[in-house]
Amino acid sequence: DDPRGCRGMKFRLRDRLERPFPDKLVGEDYEAVLADQRNGSGSYHVKNEAGPRAATCNSQGLAAGYPCQNVDLLSMLDVDELAAALGESSEDELNDIWGWTDPSSKREFSIVGMYRGTAFVEITDAYNPIYLGALPTKTESSGWRDIKVMANYALIVSEASNHGMQIFDLDRLLTASGSTVWSEDAHYDEFGNAHNIFVNEDSGFAYAVGSNTCAGGLHIIDVNDPMNPTFAGCFAEDGYVHDVQCVIYNGPDTTYSGREICFSSNEDSVAIVDVSVKSDPQILSNIQYNSAQYTHQGWLTEDQAYFIFDDELDEYYGISSKTRTHVMDVRNLRNMLYVGYHNGRTRAIDHNLYVKGDFVYQANYRAGLNVLKIEDMTSATFDEAGYFDIFPNSNSANFNAAWSTFPYHESGVITISGVEQGLFVVKFNSQEETTHPSSAPTSTPSMSPVVVFTPSPVITPTSAPATSGTCNDSPLRIKVRKNNGSVKTRSCFWVGNRDTLNRCKLEGISSICPKTCGTCSPCIDGQARMKFPWRGKLITRDCTWVARKQTSLRCAIEGMKDSCRVTCNNC
Repeated sequence: DDPRGCRGMKFRLRDRLERPFPDKLVGEDYEAVLADQRNGSGSYHVKNEAGPRAATCNSQGLAAGYPCQNVDLLSMLDVDELAAALGESSEDELNDIWGWTDPSSKREFSIVGMYRGTAFVEITDAYNPIYLGALPTKTESSGWRDIKVMANYALIVSEASNHGMQIFDLDRLLTASGSTVWSEDAHYDEFGNAHNIFVNEDSGFAYAVGSNTCAGGLHIIDVNDPMNPTFAGCFAEDGYVHDVQCVIYNGPDTTYSGREICFSSNEDSVAIVDVSVKSDPQILSNIQYNSAQYTHQGWLTEDQAYFIFDDELDEYYGISSKTRTHVMDVRNLRNMLYVGYHNGRTRAIDHNLYVKGDFVYQANYRAGLNVLKIEDMTSATFDEAGYFDIFPNSNSANFNAAWSTFPYHESGVITISGVEQGLFVVKFNSQEETTHPSSAPTSTPSMSPVVVFTPSPVITPTSAPATSGTCNDSPLRIKVRKNNGSVKTRSCFWVGNRDTLNRCKLEGISSICPKTCGTCSPCIDGQARMKFPWRGKLITRDCTWVARKQTSLRCAIEGMKDSCRVTCNNC
């Protein structure tokens, strides 16, 4: 009678908060509460912030009423606001979250899992999110709902009985207005319930896990044509899989270069599986680690050399008195090694984590969003770089507050789903990104760093690239002087690594990095999505897909060089 982790309801039901849920600690109502408590002398004033529910993390470590470090609050919507299209209910809570950017307009959207369905919010203006409506659950309500995206389609699974996989065309959001009740565009019913789903957009395959098929292991689906998904295979050898990440492998173990490899969290172990042949997946390695309680979820470092993961119950059972983040060395796929763990600042339970660049973005239940800077993976060494606490009264080991986070929006904003709190849109200000948002986004940065261009010691400076011939970024290194006076030396890779739109707006950057910034005028990549045959399927993609992997091969597709001139060096 001891259900493990998210797989059972009992732990969360024990900690479930009664309504009404905690009040928002930002906005005009919260300002009024502060004024009453402090005889009108409160330090937080909505008029001084960039949006009606925005709050800069101040020197006292507070963003309005939320404890913080290096993370600003841009906006939020509470649970009732997110469930508005579904009607009133006392049952609503949030769970998973994902995101989507329209490749043409670059408009950004948050996709939020809820007890009764899935909510859609436009966050292009992160200070003023627009609620667009919700897609009701396929069958019954459930505290577990998971979403991933394939091209412009959301794929949604749930622990609800006979739910299957809902498929929703995200292009419909581009013309939406008001609180719409949506319907699914297609449905996949080769399984009933599933705990989670992962989509490898590079291969066009989805992996449902924890379902009532394949012994709870990998249920593989071909979603290259998302409106017509087809069953592709099973991996049941290792039993129940709780979460998984699958990649076209480009890591240190060159034996498997170019193959599709999955890294799965399997309750008491981590497994590596070669799924290149969907009808015959092969397990490469599987290891356990000391004091394992519930191996929950993890993500690869960007060089695919290490797998960072969490154990959901080591804090709950008192195995660790602090939030523990674990590391596997996966440089040899057939000989995975446990490196060790990092103990965090609080004793909160860790739930979902994602890696972007040198940072790990963790949703740690009552501790909220925690951001770790990767320092040395050979010793599992991290430094805490920031946090945003959405449950200020406690950091105890209970199953409330931050369920998940999504750090991959091109604008740099991060979203957090709070079980009882709602959707938070925040901005992490790393040591490399020290400016705080002070107003709604404009066409030019409001606090531009001073940029000085100097050649790398081993490279002779060149003039700005010409508009004819092959368009490439300059090999020049860029010295960026920040507002705090520090100077960092960066390359065009840094410009393209994150927040590219704003970095390209800095003085002189676009002339040094024309390929990254798309300023090879008149030579640019087209913004349209193209439909063409690929591996026996008719798929729709844009130039970012061409650039991501196997670029030479993809540029050889008929017509691609003319559509993606910069990516295919056809200027």
